[in-house]
Amino acid sequence: MQNKNKARFLAVAALLILGVTATSTVEANHPLTVSLNGQQLHSRFQVNGGEVYAPLLPLATELGYKVNWNRQSNSIEIVDGAASLVQRETAAARITKQQVADWIVQQGKKTGYYLYGLSFEMIDLDGDGIEEVVAAIDGGVHLGNYFIFKRDAAGNYQLIFESPWKVESLKLAEPHQVGDKLLYETVERTGGTGLSIEIVHLWYLEQGRIVEAWAGTVKEMNAMMPGEYSLAVAGYRIQDNVLYVWRTLSPLEDDAETVHGTVETTMTAFEFDGTVFKERK
Repeated sequence: MQNKNKARFLAVAALLILGVTATSTVEANHPLTVSLNGQQLHSRFQVNGGEVYAPLLPLATELGYKVNWNRQSNSIEIVDGAASLVQRETAAARITKQQVADWIVQQGKKTGYYLYGLSFEMIDLDGDGIEEVVAAIDGGVHLGNYFIFKRDAAGNYQLIFESPWKVESLKLAEPHQVGDKLLYETVERTGGTGLSIEIVHLWYLEQGRIVEAWAGTVKEMNAMMPGEYSLAVAGYRIQDNVLYVWRTLSPLEDDAETVHGTVETTMTAFEFDGTVFKERK
């Protein structure tokens, strides 16, 4: 019954997107509050010129659906969560770890990969209905490799991205929509003796290649020199195509826990120029 309610509501939402004429009691340019089974939806509903609109991608995602945008055919496919999971599991069953390992050996930039630490996921990164292969090798404390393969017209998977990133999870969160781009987050972990660093990479797939829109350090524990220990932590938020990044630097005692001295917080804004984020002047 719940799935039927979701499907029915999504169909109504699709009509709203196409522009159903609102009643005369609804004022123009007035944001609406919409709830489903008593639960308020966070997607933005807008009345404009007597018609009601809602963004398709955030609304479908909020209702548990996946939206595939096929740029080649200029079409949109909406798949419910259960169907999407079955498709992913079926695709993953057709590709083996050994196949991915063979692709890495044949197409990779280097030799001697630590293939025992290999894992992979099937993910449709660009919404064309064809899943890419995202793979990673865990080679040690700060050692690793990250790969993305895309299927070509002949059905063969080609390596389109490789980087010496060590990542702890291949599970990608819901992408950030910036303009017409879907930005994914990958967290790289690196460092050395007395130094531990986490770097966020925001990237998207476009025309068969990976574009890195922004990269920044979100955690840096520096315990290399006694008397100079410090911890820097950062976070970010994307709002209206602007990336806001805040960073707090805390000097630490040699126990690497007790804060001493002045804690400093800064914030930087980056504007998306259609390709990458550039620092706002």
